[in-house]
Parts: sequence; C-alpha cells; structure tokens
Amino acid sequence: MVNKNVLIAAVVALLIVASIGLILMAETEDKEPQIVILSQVNSEGSAIFVSDAITTKEDFGGKVFATPGTASIQHMILADYIASETNFTFALDPGAGSRSNNVVYWTPVSPGQMKDFMLNGDIDGGIAWEPFNSQIISSVPGAWIYKWTDEIWDAHPCCVLAVNSKFEQSNPEAVQKFVAAHVVATTWIMETIQDNTSANYTYMIEIASIFAFGDNSTANRAIAEDSLGHVKYDFNINQSWKDSLETVIETYTRLGLFDKTPEQLGYESSADLVERLVNTDYIANASSTPTVGEDDDLVTVRVGWLAGDIHQLARLVAMDRNIGEGLGFGDRTIFEAFGINVQGGAGNPYANGGFVMTAFLADEIDFGYLGAPPAILRTVNALA
Repeated sequence: MVNKNVLIAAVVALLIVASIGLILMAETEDKEPQIVILSQVNSEGSAIFVSDAITTKEDFGGKVFATPGTASIQHMILADYIASETNFTFALDPGAGSRSNNVVYWTPVSPGQMKDFMLNGDIDGGIAWEPFNSQIISSVPGAWIYKWTDEIWDAHPCCVLAVNSKFEQSNPEAVQKFVAAHVVATTWIMETIQDNTSANYTYMIEIASIFAFGDNSTANRAIAEDSLGHVKYDFNINQSWKDSLETVIETYTRLGLFDKTPEQLGYESSADLVERLVNTDYIANASSTPTVGEDDDLVTVRVGWLAGDIHQLARLVAMDRNIGEGLGFGDRTIFEAFGINVQGGAGNPYANGGFVMTAFLADEIDFGYLGAPPAILRTVNALA
C-alpha cells in the first residue's frame, strides 16, 4: 500500500517541477526577438560630411555633428570612429556656451533636415545615408565628404527587411510572398544599375529623385544618380554578413548602449543572438514562389520605411506599377503580382530605424525596412 504522505510529497514535487518548467519556458519566450530579419537590403552608402572649418580629425574637438539618432548605424559608426581614432570623447550637445574642445558633440537630426542645419550654421558636420550626403555637398558652400563609411568599415551592413515575429508565425505564406517580391525588385535594381544608358536606369533615377526630394528636377536627378554609386544593393545573406552583425553587437556592447548584453539576457554569444534574429529560409525559397492570378485576393500588410532613404529603393521598385508591367505582370506592381497589398504603417514614413522599431514593438507594422543596427539595439533593449 502506498503511504499517503509519500504520495502527496510526490505530487507536490511534480507540481514544482512542472511550475519551474513553465517559468523557464516563459523566460525563454520572453527572450525571443520580436522581429525576424528576412533579407539584406543594402550595404554601405553613408558618409561623414563636414564644413570647410574642418580639415582633419584633429579639428573635430568642440564641433557639433548631426546623426540620425543613437539607434542608427550612422551614429554607431561615428561614435566608434571618435572612440577608436581620436583622443576626444563623444557626447550629446549641451548647447553653445557649455562645450569643451576635448569633446565631439552630436545632436539628433533627421537626414532630410541636415542640409538646412548646415546652411544655418547649427552643425559643423554630420553623418547620414544617401542621397542626403550628396545633396549636402552639392548645396552647402564648403561642405565636403570627410569619409565614406566603407572607408571606415568595408561592406558594413546597413538596411534590412524585417518582419514582426508574431506575424511571421501566423502568416508564413504571406512572408514568403513578400520576400519573393523583394528579391525580384532587388534583382531588377542590380541589373538596371549595370546599364546607365537604358530606359529602366533613367526611370529608376527619376523615382529615386521624386521619393528623396519630392521632384524630378535636373539637379535632383543628378544628386540621386551620384548617390546610387555609393550604395550596394543585395538581398543575399551569407555567413560573412552574419559575422558583420556580430561586429555590430560587439560594438554596441563596447559603447555601452545595451541595457543588458545578450549574454546577460541568456544568449550564449553574439552569434547565438544573430542566429535567433535571422531567418534565411524565405530567401532560399524565393525563386520557387509563384505569382498569383490577376483576380486573386491580395493579402494586406502594414509596412514601415524611412523617409527619403534610397538605400530602400527595392521597396519603391516593388510598389511601382510601370516596373511591374515591364516585368510582364500586367497592370500590377511586383508586390501585387505576388499577392501582397502594401499599406503604409502608422506614422509612415519614419525618420529613422529607431522609429520603425517603435512601430514594430507597438504592433503597428508587419514588415519594416530599417537599419540592421537599430533592429539589433532596440530588440536587445526591449528584452532587457
């Protein structure tokens, strides 16, 4: 006969074990990233620009630089450059009258406004994505490019396509279709750039100019064309690119911008976090993803993107009806040909990747085009 007290003790032990298991499962789920990186969008394509009062890095002391915000790769690259290549510290600008010549100051400014800040003398330089660097040096007397970011970090990661994790889990077919459309659009860009005499090339420059500057003037087309030469478009994700994301994580750790490091959150390493963040299956299956019939229903998805950022040209291409028709999809965009209806997210377009991540975390968008660094920084800090 089983002793009653022994039986009760056994049941209690099982309940304790089960409770611990549920707690550990909840903790594991809490550590799951709230986004999934699906594809690369571009690499490189940013620059540090300065006024003619600056000739070398020794002139940076006491000067004010604009960045798109702490979560951006531009801010990260400038902060790391100051820390590793100069004897200055890097700090938020306290305003005139409180500055030291031993400090390089930064202030948050959206790239589209940096030209006016330079013209007004509010900043001495900055770091931005294209086409705004090319715009600034063509519009601000004395402004020049101090360094393109690929001179600091060759082939550094930049914009990515990401999806809300919950959306991916419940709508994998829609995610596959979206990625397939993105791959077709990016391939069109990569092929079009090879022939600058084609009608497609001229049209690409026009839509980039209108998106970035609001018009298709000769001057703005020239700026857009010049800026395209500094951007590398690609959708592929390989191990080398994943390694670069590990470098981003290690740089953020060194700069002290994580509330808790990945290891403190329970990840084994930077590589472990990257593997949990990135899913390459959708790219692998993109070429075999079929288009839909012209009368088929479309899946509406909420998408966020950055204001005027031609790094994210693939989104423009995939939403352009003329390009879709040229590819043989009839009176449809590339997205529509794959069954996707794009709806801009609340607050779209966004000033920087940090705001795109805010929209992700608030469940206001399903997909987003944003920089890989803000995706990583805000993801980790949201889990802290």
